[in-house]
Amino acid sequence: MLPSMQWAHVFKTRGQTIELKQIPVGKPGPDEVLVQIEYSGVCHTDLHACKGDFPATPKENLVGGHEGVGLVAAFGTQVHDLRIGDLVGIQPLCPKLQLSGYMVDGTFQQYCICKADNAVRIPPGISLEAAAPVLCAGITVYKALKESNVQPDQIIAIVGAGGGLGSLACQYAKACGHKVLALSSGSAKRGMCLYDLGADYFVDYKGSNVAEEVKRVTGGGPHAAMIVSSVEEPFHQATQYIRPGGTIVAVGLPPGKLSTNIFSMVTQKINIKGSYVGNRYETEEALAILIRAGFSVQYNVVDFAELQNIYDKMENGGMKGRAVLKVGKAPTKGSSELSGYCRDVHLNLKQENGTPGNVVSRSLEQAIERAAGDFRSDTVTVPTEPVMQAIINASTFGDDIYDEGGDPAVNAFQERIRELTGKEAALFVLSGTQGNQICLRTHLHQPPHTILLDYRAHVQVWETGAIPLLSQATVTGVEPKNGIHLTLDDVKDRIVEEGNFHFPPTRVVSLENTLGGAILPLKHAREISNYVRNVRVPRGRSPIVMHLDGARLLEAVTAEGITAKEYLDCFDSASICLSKGCGAPMGSVIVGSREFIDRAMWFRKMFGGATRQTGMMAAAALAALDHSLPLLPRVHALTRRVADYLHRIGYEFLLPVDTNMIVIDLKKTGVRGEALVSYCKRHGLLAFPSGRLAFHHQISEDGASRLQRALLELILDEKRV
Repeated sequence: MLPSMQWAHVFKTRGQTIELKQIPVGKPGPDEVLVQIEYSGVCHTDLHACKGDFPATPKENLVGGHEGVGLVAAFGTQVHDLRIGDLVGIQPLCPKLQLSGYMVDGTFQQYCICKADNAVRIPPGISLEAAAPVLCAGITVYKALKESNVQPDQIIAIVGAGGGLGSLACQYAKACGHKVLALSSGSAKRGMCLYDLGADYFVDYKGSNVAEEVKRVTGGGPHAAMIVSSVEEPFHQATQYIRPGGTIVAVGLPPGKLSTNIFSMVTQKINIKGSYVGNRYETEEALAILIRAGFSVQYNVVDFAELQNIYDKMENGGMKGRAVLKVGKAPTKGSSELSGYCRDVHLNLKQENGTPGNVVSRSLEQAIERAAGDFRSDTVTVPTEPVMQAIINASTFGDDIYDEGGDPAVNAFQERIRELTGKEAALFVLSGTQGNQICLRTHLHQPPHTILLDYRAHVQVWETGAIPLLSQATVTGVEPKNGIHLTLDDVKDRIVEEGNFHFPPTRVVSLENTLGGAILPLKHAREISNYVRNVRVPRGRSPIVMHLDGARLLEAVTAEGITAKEYLDCFDSASICLSKGCGAPMGSVIVGSREFIDRAMWFRKMFGGATRQTGMMAAAALAALDHSLPLLPRVHALTRRVADYLHRIGYEFLLPVDTNMIVIDLKKTGVRGEALVSYCKRHGLLAFPSGRLAFHHQISEDGASRLQRALLELILDEKRV
């Protein structure tokens, strides 16, 4: 599912302006991972690399950036401790001092390769956009703090405190128990340092007699100074105000050379150190401190295309806090700064002449915002930009019944599904329920007959009793012994063979994947299928058939790391929902043999599934498939992060969290379903009282964070009752 091309910021030679262009997506080596970058912080090192300020000559056609976070999209054969969808950050240093974004391609691209040993796991409790600056800026200042040897309650001066590095340095110093003297310039930076960052003192380093002012406000000078400024003068000032025996740690990279009064340095026993980024373990420490202390990373999320504007602000001294690029989506160019988390709400629809059309209505924007915190189901997603474009720009408006050969857009979509699943034919239907019931009715010819299935199966429990009404079939409901999914041991003793006229024989075994978000693994599906297809039947009878309710099959195969074709080789038919993980506005698709689909079309007409002008629906489904499938690993990773957090604070689950669902065991946890709905509502979230929380591609990081806060409040209050 990986694309062959991607967007990246590239500069060809030393000192040239960056260029946003498309380049190939690389393939990871044996000990490497390919990371789908979601966010990448921007720091002065990136600017210096672009301008050619460093002594070494950078690689030509270099992709810049070195503090990116995202999801593992692929990995090499020697990588065993990471899986697809894991959230990781890329360290600034590669082995043998291959600097990311300067000597090797960096994180200003949609897919970035790094050594697996340098991939830092992003823990629960921090958003990706907030984690990005920590991977360079955070670990840089945390390492510098350790190098300064400053003790708790001692004073450390942060020079350049109002910038991206400085804002983090102030907060890390406070979190580690130090007193902070912030040196920056201007009233805005003063307010930010004292009130937002919690600094104890502030001095304007552009004022007169800076050294005397520092000594006055600190009672003799700071015990240490960390200089993150890109200006040369503060380095000289620090040697004049540092307390005897103090340490000056140089982090910033201004042009020029540092000179000092050697006599004063020796007699005052001043230590001068250079400090660079820490290692992987120190990065994990820095992330843990940030989460534990709960301080905020000062950043602005900007569109991927705005990198040159950020560089301009850096050179002009206009940056406040850190800039974080939103890399995960295609660049739109010309976008202004976004809020702390991003949502794809403004659509740029194309008219027939290629000119931009109208943006979407406010009502759809509001629906997207609501979907970001709607955990009731993965059917609650609303059309994305590609889906809306596909609907508006649909080129076929045929009648799927009257037109000979059907609608071309529908045929194209069905062909795509046929290729994806490896089946002979596919048929677009209106819903998952309709798809399941058409399949079962198509397989069943003359009663008496029985369908064997999991007693919790959707086709039995949630489809309004359609099986006995439409197919005249009885049901054998089986409870899995492992409490999660059916195995061959569950199935083989419950199959009713023909020959005893007291019982209707089993004609269909219907399995479901996923069920409550839990996977029915390929191994068990294959074992059941091999056994069922070899059950003895009378001469002239067809073998027992295998049907799959694959409403969330694409979620399952993505999480298991297999293909849909591999899985569907175990089944004669399947129904796959398009309005769940795929995010289509409506519809499902059923697959099977050509003969099976020809007969299914007859039942589709009988069940009211014949449609007019279906091309728009098929175009929307195809666009949703292309847009949403690459996002499933991210959805799964976010679900696991929230599940890990909930488990730590006392929640128990009914099922494993394999894909996009968390099913809370309300009884064991000791919370009420009605209370769950109520607490979620307080935080602007939607949930059902059953305890099932469904994640989807439009759930935002903010929505997940609000869910964690709501359920923390819930379990604390319920335990007090």
